[in-house]
Amino acid sequence: MLAEEYPERFIVNGTFDPRDGEEGLEYLEELDDRFDLQGVKVYTAEWRGESKGWRLDDPESFEFLEKCEDLGIENVHPHKGPTIRPLNMDAFDVTDVDDAASSFPELNFVVEHVGLPRLDDFCWIGTQEPNVYGGLAVAAPFARTRPRKFGEILGELLYWLGEDKLLFGSDYAIWEPDWLVPEVMNFEFTADERAEYGVEWDVEAKRKVMGENAAELYDIDIDERMGTLADDEISREFGLGSQYEAVADD
Repeated sequence: MLAEEYPERFIVNGTFDPRDGEEGLEYLEELDDRFDLQGVKVYTAEWRGESKGWRLDDPESFEFLEKCEDLGIENVHPHKGPTIRPLNMDAFDVTDVDDAASSFPELNFVVEHVGLPRLDDFCWIGTQEPNVYGGLAVAAPFARTRPRKFGEILGELLYWLGEDKLLFGSDYAIWEPDWLVPEVMNFEFTADERAEYGVEWDVEAKRKVMGENAAELYDIDIDERMGTLADDEISREFGLGSQYEAVADD
């Protein structure tokens, strides 16, 4: 497994489903023993038998969140966005994040896809709860296909949550980051959008959203990590060392 072969290049997030009960709690412990988990990704709309989903604020879910606290797994990434048939979009409702975040203030809840299409609900929760963050996967591609829509999404998020609580997400392998990153980096608000939201998509905001915020949540020293990777086996094989140096000097 690549993560075990190159542990310095991968951070492995586990998962849980409260419908697994005691076996699920044991499995989460096994994953943590194997990978020293710092986060989990969960899908509240996943079907299982007659069950068509679950909620983060269910008592059974709280048992797993308590287990995350006990194991030192600080980052919970609930998928809260668009879905595909036959899953129900209602099961990705963001309202269950509110009570979970309030009940577990030591955990960070990174809401992937920022609750789309329920952006307003997510923004109200995200501005209320200091441990709720937004992941931009699914939202980011609008920077190319519908820049005004992306401006609306990003403007609302920056207005309500601020640049310290947003994380870039490519949604690889649905989209390739080699075109997506430049689209997001080169996006500019219109004059009307800047007046409406009172925010800027400047270099400082980009640095935070595109990497620094995630690094803080996952306790990554960016300068130290770039120095470590600049001369490792992969960097030497593919000539990546100069790229790390260029980023460090930027």
